Amino acid sequence: MKPINVPTIPLNAAIARVTRFRDQMKGQIPDTNIPRAILIPISDLMAIVEKYSSLDDDGNITNSLQGVRAYFAVKLTDQQLDDDVTALIVAVDKEGKDLIPTSDELQGGDSEIYDFTKPCPDVCDPESPLFVP
Repeated sequence: MKPINVPTIPLNAAIARVTRFRDQMKGQIPDTNIPRAILIPISDLMAIVEKYSSLDDDGNITNSLQGVRAYFAVKLTDQQLDDDVTALIVAVDKEGKDLIPTSDELQGGDSEIYDFTKPCPDVCDPESPLFVP
């Protein structure tokens, strides 16, 4: 595995952050309803990257995205927050703007707002050190 140049933090700092989040949420919603994590399938992220990639005249692959943004959401049918806090994913352009077309630009019902995340609980790794009590 080759190294990448992105920000990281030590495991103990990550555990402290996750614990702090869970502690802050405990007074607001039942413990069993506190979201632990959200799985974002890599194949879905790659599909977004590929959609906004192109080949220039020199054969180089270019991409018009800065990244993606996740908006936390609860489906209407999940108002009891049993465990279905999800994230809606939108592509973000190089200027930091969400790439969400207006209703005039939509074709065939595609909105560019992606709903493919999977919440934890449900899709979890209970053996992970970040799966704090």
